[in-house]
Amino acid sequence: MKTSWHDDADPDPDLRTEHRPAPDGTVVLSLIGAVDMDTAPLLAHALHRALTGPPAPERLVIDCSGLDFCSSSGLNELLRARRAAASAGVPLRLGTPSPQVLRLLDITGTDTVFEIALTPPAHALSRPRPRRGDRA
Repeated sequence: MKTSWHDDADPDPDLRTEHRPAPDGTVVLSLIGAVDMDTAPLLAHALHRALTGPPAPERLVIDCSGLDFCSSSGLNELLRARRAAASAGVPLRLGTPSPQVLRLLDITGTDTVFEIALTPPAHALSRPRPRRGDRA
């Protein structure tokens, strides 16, 4: 099952999110594009939906490999999601962050609060990665 959520206010947003279940109760939320002050509400909505299901996740992986840019607004949403996931007992991992996202995490010291996977899980390799500008 693959679901894409888009902000109704903008039919072609700078951020696209894709939500899909993966093996062993993992839910993968892929982020494609840019997160800034304008797109942070879309990210917040997608993170909330990914955490609350259905399907309810046993763990949540946020695939950041397609994220070209993340501002402090996006980082704040990721931190809020981390806190909500911890409260729900759901492990949260950032998957394959782009160099810009890794730098943001390093500069802000938040690389120590997130579990970060630098290589994609095997189930992520079985699908071609959508690129920014591709249509679902």
